[in-house]
Amino acid sequence: MDWESYRTDLEAIKLAVNECERLGVDKEELLIISIYRLYEFYKTEDDRVYLLGALLHLKAYLELGMEYEKNHKIFSLILDNYGVCYQDIFQGAEKIE
Repeated sequence: MDWESYRTDLEAIKLAVNECERLGVDKEELLIISIYRLYEFYKTEDDRVYLLGALLHLKAYLELGMEYEKNHKIFSLILDNYGVCYQDIFQGAEKIE
């Protein structure tokens, strides 16, 4: 999958999250809530578009410098359900120790 084809989506997520932070909302909390909600929609609706949305929010979360390990349980569920591993999606990102 060509993840760079989603670059505009990723930048839009990061821009929106940063704007919310400027307005007083914690951006890490906002992203985590969004990721959880998208994953829950995926489970109830059985529509992979929600899983892709969760994955894109997860990638934005990491690109904004937040830690994978802090929320690794939900992140692992998303990656496993999508059928990919951390290294497949986040090539070039720091590897988890």
